[in-house]
Amino acid sequence: MTLKTFLIGMLASFAVAWMFMIAIPVAKMGALPPVKMSAEEDAAYYQRQTSGRILNGAEIYASNGCYTCHSQLIRPTYLGHQIWRNDIAGVVNEDGDTRRETSVNDFDGEQYAQIGLTRMGPDLSNFGHRAEAYAAKLGISAEQWIVEHLHNPRNSELRRGEQGEKIDMTWSNCPSQPQMFDAKDINGQGTHLALSQKTDTGQQIVPAEQARVLASYLISLKRDDAMPESMDHSPEPNDEGK
Repeated sequence: MTLKTFLIGMLASFAVAWMFMIAIPVAKMGALPPVKMSAEEDAAYYQRQTSGRILNGAEIYASNGCYTCHSQLIRPTYLGHQIWRNDIAGVVNEDGDTRRETSVNDFDGEQYAQIGLTRMGPDLSNFGHRAEAYAAKLGISAEQWIVEHLHNPRNSELRRGEQGEKIDMTWSNCPSQPQMFDAKDINGQGTHLALSQKTDTGQQIVPAEQARVLASYLISLKRDDAMPESMDHSPEPNDEGK
C-alpha cells in the first residue's frame, strides 16, 4: 500500500463518518417543519424565543454559579410529583392552568440548560411570577425586589405573609452579591432602584448593570407557555386537580 492510497483511504473513512453522523442529521433536522400546537390543519405554530438582555442575564446567572443551589427543572411526573405545585410549575388563574413539566425548549437560545446541580434553594423555573407577587405586597417593582434580594438575601423586610406579617429570612444561606452594586452620590431625587439600606449622608447603593441584567433574566423565568400536544407529556389532572 502506498502512502497516497493510505491517505486517501483515511480521509474517505473520516468523510463517510462525518457525512452520516453530522451532515445528514443536520440537513434532516434543518428541513423539519415547525411544530403545530395541535393536530388541526390551521393550528398555530409553537414558537419560543429568548434573546438580547435575557440571554446576557443567563450568562451572568451561570458565571456566578446560581445553578449550584437553584434548579430550573419541574421533574417529569415519573420522577416526582411536582407538576401540580402552583407558582413552581406554573400558575392557576382566570386564564386557566399553565402548570406543566420542563421541556428542552424552555432553554432555547441559552448557552446552557440551567437545570441545576442541587435544589438547596427553591426552583426558579417560574420565579418571575413569584418575584412579581412578592414585590406587589411591598408596593415596589419586581426589579426593585430582586436587586434588594441580590444585595441581601437575609433581609426580612422583603417578604410578607398572607396577613401582611414579616417572614423571617435570616435562615437563608444564599450568598449576597455586593460586587454587583456601587455606592454613588445622590443627584437630585436619586435612582428609583437605590437600595433601602442606609448609607453615609449624600450616598446611595445602586445596582450596577450586571445586577439589572440578571434581574431581567430572573423576571423572564415564566416557563409556563402552552406546549404543542406532540411535545407535552404532562399527565391529565384528576378530579382533585392533581
